[in-house]
Amino acid sequence: MRFFRRSLIALGVAATLPTVVLAAVGVFYFLRTERAQVENVTLGRSATVITLSDSALRGDLRALSLLSASVYFESQDWREFHGRLRRVLAANPHWQTICVFDAVSGEQIFDVQEPLGSPHPMPLPGTETLESVRRATEPVIGGVTAASEPVVHLYVPIQQDGATRFVLVVAVRTQLFQDLLRSQVPGGTVAALIDRYGNFIARTVDYPGRVGKPATRYARDAISLKTQGLYQGTTYEGLKNYTAFQTSDWSGWSAHIAVASTLIDRPTSWSFVVAGAAGLGSLALAAVLLVLVLRDMTERRRADEALRQSQKMEAIGQLTGGIAHDFNNLLTAIIGNLDMIRTRSTGNERLERLAENALDAARRGAKLTSQLLAFSRSQRMQLTTVDLGSLLNGMSSLLSQSVGPAVAVRVAIDRNARFVLSDGNQLELALLNLAVNARDAMPGGGNLTISTHPAIDLDLRHLPRRPYMEIRVADSGVGMSESVRTRAVEPFFTTKQIGHGTGLGLSQVYGVARESGGTLFIESEVGQGTTIRLVLPVAADPAANAYAVQTNIRTPTVPTPAGNPLIAVLVIDDDRQVRRFVSDSLRSFGYQVVDSASGSEGLELLRADRFDLLLVDFAMPGMNGADVARAAQEMQPDLRVLIVSGYADSAAIEAALGATPLLRKPFDVAELGAAVAAILGARESAPGTREGTG
Repeated sequence: MRFFRRSLIALGVAATLPTVVLAAVGVFYFLRTERAQVENVTLGRSATVITLSDSALRGDLRALSLLSASVYFESQDWREFHGRLRRVLAANPHWQTICVFDAVSGEQIFDVQEPLGSPHPMPLPGTETLESVRRATEPVIGGVTAASEPVVHLYVPIQQDGATRFVLVVAVRTQLFQDLLRSQVPGGTVAALIDRYGNFIARTVDYPGRVGKPATRYARDAISLKTQGLYQGTTYEGLKNYTAFQTSDWSGWSAHIAVASTLIDRPTSWSFVVAGAAGLGSLALAAVLLVLVLRDMTERRRADEALRQSQKMEAIGQLTGGIAHDFNNLLTAIIGNLDMIRTRSTGNERLERLAENALDAARRGAKLTSQLLAFSRSQRMQLTTVDLGSLLNGMSSLLSQSVGPAVAVRVAIDRNARFVLSDGNQLELALLNLAVNARDAMPGGGNLTISTHPAIDLDLRHLPRRPYMEIRVADSGVGMSESVRTRAVEPFFTTKQIGHGTGLGLSQVYGVARESGGTLFIESEVGQGTTIRLVLPVAADPAANAYAVQTNIRTPTVPTPAGNPLIAVLVIDDDRQVRRFVSDSLRSFGYQVVDSASGSEGLELLRADRFDLLLVDFAMPGMNGADVARAAQEMQPDLRVLIVSGYADSAAIEAALGATPLLRKPFDVAELGAAVAAILGARESAPGTREGTG
């Protein structure tokens, strides 16, 4: 009996031992994973903070670079420049002030917050000196000054005759970086942004008392040894912690985020205690712990893959934006010259047909560049009237190619639900995303139906009261489960295998709907297909087919008014082929045309003669189109200006040009003639305008 009892105990121990060991290993591994996850998340947050800080600084320096090219540094009309910079300051509320200094004496020429004639020495916090700023050929990011209000100084040296003659200085409020830091770290976390001199720029704890003052020796030692990682230390408040930090190679700033030591140095003994308790409880508990560990690993892998995919998509977006910009210049010359060939080949049916075929192909290329700009997010959402009939007809071939021959596509446009308020390029990209998703949901083929309807059976109480319509994209695919449907518009959520989807398709569609003033509904059941209902505002003016112009879908060409031979036009473009096409086209309309390859050369022509119209490219080396236009109108106040551009960054153009008329590349002869005639016609209709200026 005792032997039998010992055998039972031995059997129990033998059965329990693997359970205890398995539970101990599982919990120990889970805690190690938890520590690594805390470290990785904190390092990721510090990298995000420094990336956003660099992005903010780069944005300010881009704006300053535009200001540094101002003609006022040549004319030294400081009173006029003072007034203009006050308007620039008002447009940048996170700037405290803008100053101009004499680089030779270091004395202030003016401060936009003060009257002219109030000299002060140049503020040089950190280790900058007047000589170091004077020797610099690139903008300098200065240190922190914490007087009445803490600011970071940005210095842009202005070169004249091979030497620095002036320095443009902007004081950026550190509150911008304080808000950025707080938005990226959890509440109660001790975090800081430190400049390259080891001084606080922002801090989540005691910001007013610490900004501009030196960081702890632990932080300064870590910065001096490496650019990123984890270090142990103690905050000024006495909190012992591990701190994750990331240093920017560009600005020298570093972001530091503290983690309590208990989260990193959890005693190993507790892992065995918990594992023993779990193992003694039951084998099922050990299995649950193991499942949790594996699930945590899977989720982390998915998150890492989503982050890599996001970075890849951002890089592709930047690349496509640059490619589209360059192709717009090429396509302007191609479309313009083909248009002229077609016009001059009247009577030669074969040559006219070949020119028309080439023009159609070039216009499709222009449409592709527009889609590339939309994909790269370089163009803002421009809410205009979109004709869904023209849009879907224009992308019919693209839809067919995208879904493949196994999917039958049907389009049905309700005449009462045809015009919507949206951005044509973004809406086209959204519909293409929906079509590709539908194709993937029908691996064996099926039916895809795109139709429009008045929005009459939807709950739209959360939207402003106004008429809406919906675009339904329905497929006969595998459908979605309820759990998948509720998460479908989350960024990076995808049911596809790794490498086969970004998880951004439906989130982009939802973003287009929301930015247009509408919303998105998803109806789906497993095995019953999916219907996406894209709700958009009805356009206020259904007759305005703005999308046809925006995406280069050709509308019937109206005759361009003949030019007046007494009207003189100056064309400035650094691209020889574009310049030649524009000049030849305007001469064919009867205008007097003089062309130039650079802004400085064009301004010399303006000093020597009078012109009625200046047609200038925006993106040129040296002086850009906005600088040339401002200088030209100072010389000839009644000069009309038309700026042409294939530049991708819409926000940068708008900030530089304001309300100046803009003709986007690519364009053909008729569009060029119409734009020029419209500007000259507006001048002729203005009171007091002189006729026939030569």
